Amino acid sequence: MELAKPILSVIYREEHVLKEFLKALTVDHLSEPFAFASIQNYYSKEMGGSLLKVFLSLTGLIKKEELVSFKLWAMKKEKDYSSHGKRQLNIDPGYVDENHLVLTSSKKRGGRLYLGKGVYAEIEYLFLYGGFRALYWTYADYRDKKVVDFFEKVRKAFLDELKATKHGSELRLLSFTEY
Repeated sequence: MELAKPILSVIYREEHVLKEFLKALTVDHLSEPFAFASIQNYYSKEMGGSLLKVFLSLTGLIKKEELVSFKLWAMKKEKDYSSHGKRQLNIDPGYVDENHLVLTSSKKRGGRLYLGKGVYAEIEYLFLYGGFRALYWTYADYRDKKVVDFFEKVRKAFLDELKATKHGSELRLLSFTEY
């Protein structure tokens, strides 16, 4: 069984909508909000202006084979929080493991692998030479040093959690199969 730390990237405009979404989750790491220019152009037509983005990790681990279910769960949550047919949240799930940060998408693109049920996966970082390294196709916002630092902290938490389970701590497995 291959395990990973579940992560989410969430774009939002209204803080109360984000807070409502986060209430139902058990978050162990939450980044500061970022206002990336790259997300304004792409998402503002649907979601409005002054968009912010946060990154987070969830308490517990997931089986890597649940990545498709995790993306389908996120797509359902986006619909649940939609207003008048427009998303108020853009939720991109993925995971961090010892070697990668992997994101999911419903959009086909060059470096993405098809996982099934309309879900693609893309590696955004490789862990090399003591840190995460962006790849050719890595999104501009994921290249920001503060974002890289955040996910390196999540990676360390993942490794600590794995180590603790090997020494007898209870493994908390998250499941997103009910979407």
